[in-house]
Amino acid sequence: MKPTPPGRTGIRPLALGLALTLGAGTALAGEPTAPEPATASAPPPSWHAAESARHAAEPLRPRIPPRSLPTTLASNLERVVYGYYPYWVTDLSTIRWSALTHLAWFSLDLDASGNVTAHHGWPDTATVTAAHDAGVRVDLTFTLFSGSGIQALCSSPANRATTIANMLAELEAGGADGISVDFEFVNSATRDDFTTFVTELRAALDAGGHADAEISIAAPTENYGNALDVPALLDQADWFFLMGYGYFWGGSSHAGPAGLLRVTPDWAPYSSLSMVRSIASYSKLIPAAKRRQLVWGVPYYGREWVTATGELGAATVDSLGAVTYSASVGDLASGNVEKLWDDGIKNPWYRWQSAGAWHEVYYDDAESLAAKYGLALAEDLGGVGMWALNYDAPHTELWDLLETSFTNLPAPAEGHRSHPIAIPSFPFQDARDTTVGPSQYFNYYSCAPSTPEYGREWVYRLDVCQPGTLVAKVPSYADRDPDLHLLSAPDQDACLARDDTELSASVTPGQYLLVVDTYVQMPIELEGAYELDVDFTPEPGSVGCAPYLACLAGACVCATAGELDCGAGCVDPATDREHCGSCGVACGIGAACVGGECAPAPLHAGGALPPSASGGCACRLAPASARGVGSEDAAALGLLGLAGLLRARRTWGARRRG
Repeated sequence: MKPTPPGRTGIRPLALGLALTLGAGTALAGEPTAPEPATASAPPPSWHAAESARHAAEPLRPRIPPRSLPTTLASNLERVVYGYYPYWVTDLSTIRWSALTHLAWFSLDLDASGNVTAHHGWPDTATVTAAHDAGVRVDLTFTLFSGSGIQALCSSPANRATTIANMLAELEAGGADGISVDFEFVNSATRDDFTTFVTELRAALDAGGHADAEISIAAPTENYGNALDVPALLDQADWFFLMGYGYFWGGSSHAGPAGLLRVTPDWAPYSSLSMVRSIASYSKLIPAAKRRQLVWGVPYYGREWVTATGELGAATVDSLGAVTYSASVGDLASGNVEKLWDDGIKNPWYRWQSAGAWHEVYYDDAESLAAKYGLALAEDLGGVGMWALNYDAPHTELWDLLETSFTNLPAPAEGHRSHPIAIPSFPFQDARDTTVGPSQYFNYYSCAPSTPEYGREWVYRLDVCQPGTLVAKVPSYADRDPDLHLLSAPDQDACLARDDTELSASVTPGQYLLVVDTYVQMPIELEGAYELDVDFTPEPGSVGCAPYLACLAGACVCATAGELDCGAGCVDPATDREHCGSCGVACGIGAACVGGECAPAPLHAGGALPPSASGGCACRLAPASARGVGSEDAAALGLLGLAGLLRARRTWGARRRG
């Protein structure tokens, strides 16, 4: 029997299976093992496959319906929230639908010929109806967990046709909104055939009246062996769900988190991969516009090992499987284990001794998931997702986190690529720290495509209005490594120049971004404080802006919006009589510039004409009533200049006598 921490209910995972609602105290187990943590050359075992195999023999259970419909729909979310819903997780009442955009029903099993070998209760009317009532899309997941089987299916036109026909039939039978393709793992020999399969699936959906159906692809955290043609696949598919929970697993030589945010010196001996590196690797493969199609998947479970010691990242003796978030909450609530925190990787863990043996559990909670969600937003991904829904039931804090993280997103802070720090003049000096950089978007620049710069960064904006030479400098540090990058647009593929310590570039009039980014000495981000110096030397003989003008995006413009440069200074064309509406358009005597048009000038209150209307005279007149002028006359007087006053009086007098 599996040893348990004090206070936890013992579970015989292989015999008892997963509890119906996956509440507190439930543990997962039975995954395949591998000799080492994830590396860049070999994928981890498939956790989706292991879970599917473990539950294959369980009887189907009826769904527990939602208690009520949500009052706030998922349309308020500003990013995708994509949750896998395994068929063995039956409680719909614990799902907060307002914090979800997509439910991926998991799953229908396929064989190498494209035939469905297990339906697991699909069509599932109860789940689809509940999701649709809440405005949540339902993707129907099809699984194939064999490299050779995937190759046999995708390389055969007949098998592809059978698969696609079955996918469309099942989608229509159950009223799903899209298809999730979970083929783990595609090998390099299947690269082009898999792309062909997804392309044909898209075409079949369109031709079959399902043009609005979405396709999602479950993808590994690294493109192992370059087996996926990611740009071509994203031309056909809507979402790439990156399964960000393959960094430590049952066969790992050291205990650690399944979802590793970043690698620090403490963790570098045990893993070279992390969420930071995985996103950077995918961003290198695709244009910036496609980043919004990447969805980062997080684990709602942790892992338990028997370890040689009780130290952080201890060597493993045995693997006791995975532990749901709810089980971890139960362990901590018992009071017999203490939550520990590794601030370097932003991850909780706990440990205990049983029968003289150390046990360690690494899991994710709201605090660690907040750091992961923050990185997904900093990298401008399309959203996040989880394996799996209800692994947190009946607790609500992870739902709270999703809603606060992806609704009412704050405006970017200064120094972000969309809100860069303006360099107002030259020379310019600044001092900051990349450890707290507000941006983490630029990863591999086209100026040096093999150089990893995926640490945090600060972004500056500079405008030049004459040709010249730009020079930017940062010192060389022994313990940190800020590097300089000059961009013509907020895109890592728009790199003009880079250097480790001193960047010099000839520039023409325009707007540029200067990025102080963090070099990664694989796999560690060398972040820290820096000092920046920037200067600009105009090309001899070139002419810059007049002193009263500002330089913006290569053009000399007035600093105040709406003003015009009319040669001697900036004027407001809405009110200036000499430049009314545009430069050089002057209003005549007795007229004023109102809203950019010349119009007869009204009298000021008290009978004074404005100087601009009277040619410079600021004479005061007695009130109209004191001069024997009636209200009708006074209104008319307001439309006339002072020079025509007597003539107007004679005209009005004659009109009255007549």
